[in-house]
Amino acid sequence: MSRRWRKLVAPLILVLAAAGLVVVMRWSAPERSHLTILEGSLRDVLAPAERGITLVVSKGTGLLAAIKDYGRLQAENQALKQQVADLKAATVQMEEYRQENNRLRALLNYKTTYQQAFDFVVAPVIARNPNNWYHTLILGLGSRDGLQKDQVVVTSQGVVGRIIAVTPRTAEVLLILDREGAIGGMIQANRTPGIVEGSPDYRGYLQMVHVPRDAQIMPNQVVITSGLGGVFPRGLLLGTVIKTLPEPDGLTQRAIIAPAVDFDRLEEVLVITRIKGGINDAVPGVTGAGTGGTGPGSNPATGP
Repeated sequence: MSRRWRKLVAPLILVLAAAGLVVVMRWSAPERSHLTILEGSLRDVLAPAERGITLVVSKGTGLLAAIKDYGRLQAENQALKQQVADLKAATVQMEEYRQENNRLRALLNYKTTYQQAFDFVVAPVIARNPNNWYHTLILGLGSRDGLQKDQVVVTSQGVVGRIIAVTPRTAEVLLILDREGAIGGMIQANRTPGIVEGSPDYRGYLQMVHVPRDAQIMPNQVVITSGLGGVFPRGLLLGTVIKTLPEPDGLTQRAIIAPAVDFDRLEEVLVITRIKGGINDAVPGVTGAGTGGTGPGSNPATGP
C-alpha cells in the first residue's frame, strides 16, 4: 500500500471508530431498558467480585469506626472506674470523719459533765503492743502537753488506766486490765470495798478480790473507784459485776467484772491533768451512800 493510500484510509478509520464509540455509548446509557449480551455477561461475571469488594470496604470502614470507638470507650471506662474509686475513697473518709466526730462528741459530753471536778486533755492512742494488748498503750501526747506520771486516763465509758512513763511527745498507759494496775474499788450500791485488778483466768475481764464472803454482791451491780490509794479519784466507773466466785480459804470471795471500757477499740482518751474537787459534788447521782443504779456510762455485759 502506497503512502498516499494510507493517508486516505487513516482518517476514515478514525471516523468509523468515533462513530462506533458513539453507538456503544448510546447503547450503554442509563436510560436503556435492556443491556447487550456482552454487558450482561460482564456484569454477571463481575457481580461477585463487586459484592466482595463492597463487603470488604463496608467491613473495613466499620472496623475502623469500631477501633476508634473502642479507644474512646476504653478511655471513658477508665475515667468512670477512677470516679468510682474516688467516690469509694471519699465515702470511707466521710465514714471515718463521722465516727471520729461521734467519739469526740462523747468525750466532750463527758468533759462537760465532769468539768467542775477535773481538767482534761484529749489524747490520741497511737500504738499498742500486739503481744501485750491488755497491758499498755501509747498516747500521742507527752510532757510538753502537760502529761505526767500517775495521771488517770479515762474515756466517756469509764476508767482506762494510769500513766506510768512519759517522754516529751508520748505517754505510756498501764491499763486496769493488767494485774500490776490494781486499784481500789467498791460496789456502788452497798459500798462494799475491794481491790480491782485484771482477771488471770477471764481474759479481758476484771476481778474484785479480798471481798468478805458474806458481802452482798450480785450480778449487774456497778463497780466504781473507791478513791483509796491516792491515784484514782473516787466515783469513776470501772464496770459491772458478772458473777461471784468463792475463794479457797472459805473466808472471802471474788467478783468477776465486765469492764465499762471497750479496750479493743480505744482511739482517743481523756487524761485527767488536774483534780479540782470532789466528784460527788460535781456529778449528780454519785453520792457517798449510793443506792444502786447504773452509774455514768455503765454497760452491763454478758458474763464470760
